[in-house]
Amino acid sequence: MTDLKVAFPNPCDEPWGAMARRGCNRHCAACDTIIHDLEHLTFEDAERLLESASDVCVRAKVGRDGVISLKPSDTGSGRRLLAAAGATLALATAACQTVPDRNEARYQITGKFSWKEYYYSAELTSQDGRKWPKRREPGTGRFIFDNLPPGTYELSTQGFCEGRQVLETITITDASAEVTKTGPDLEDGCIIIGVMVPAEPLRSG
Repeated sequence: MTDLKVAFPNPCDEPWGAMARRGCNRHCAACDTIIHDLEHLTFEDAERLLESASDVCVRAKVGRDGVISLKPSDTGSGRRLLAAAGATLALATAACQTVPDRNEARYQITGKFSWKEYYYSAELTSQDGRKWPKRREPGTGRFIFDNLPPGTYELSTQGFCEGRQVLETITITDASAEVTKTGPDLEDGCIIIGVMVPAEPLRSG
């Protein structure tokens, strides 16, 4: 059995940590697409995924040898998923998201509104203008923004009669005590997020 080479013609710069979880995958709000995490797929799963659609968005951890990390296969075929050498790999590598050191902290900001409309419209924006997705605890009025790197954020909301109001500017540092510290989301390595396509015809069997 031969290895399968793939290319990444359209790498994305949306941060994995800012995407909403969908099981082992994530949802990219920027393009309303599910991003499949290849580390949770076997070779056979990845091959079927490529066969299922023309545009498949993935998160791929690529080693220096071009081998893409996959879940071990029960078939023991030993087939590997490889990032094809050439212009598309160079483009994708240039867009490679630098993964934080495994000891670098991530944080979360939580809060609670007494008015339901505020609860649904809570918004967190970082200094670069990026809006971070929130999780909600239904019936509690509590919102959660998690997997945040250190930085400065604006927490805002909007009621029925008012325009959007900035409630608080929050600065997170590694010494912050007012936020909850959570573990890093990714391991060390080169991460490419974007469309994955076969670099050669798919083979069955």
